[in-house]
Amino acid sequence: MTAYFPESNPKGELRLRPCLVLDVFESEDGGEFACRVAYGTKHIKFVQRKGLDLIIQNAADLDMLGLPYATRFALDDDCYADLPWTPEFFGPWEGYPSPAISFLPEEYQKEYAYIMMLRSARGM
Repeated sequence: MTAYFPESNPKGELRLRPCLVLDVFESEDGGEFACRVAYGTKHIKFVQRKGLDLIIQNAADLDMLGLPYATRFALDDDCYADLPWTPEFFGPWEGYPSPAISFLPEEYQKEYAYIMMLRSARGM
């Protein structure tokens, strides 16, 4: 998913960045939706963040997922945002028909689940 993830001090215009959808919410009347997302960054910090964040860096996987560069999805609580499903917060990258760029394959879903289990065991 690509979203204008809120930044506290944006440098110029907000830019679309890859985000990992963690949950989807629907209003009681079913008329509005929101997504809980974790932002993606090209700042990998592999040594510091391995086992804490979901890191995708395999070239074939990046291509399959539509990611232009190695991406670390930050999974700390303060790196999540609940964003309304509106054009103000979500938009497509150039060449894509919608903000949805791909689906996380089962291998990465399992890795995400394992990381979250480790975080829970550590009280994070």
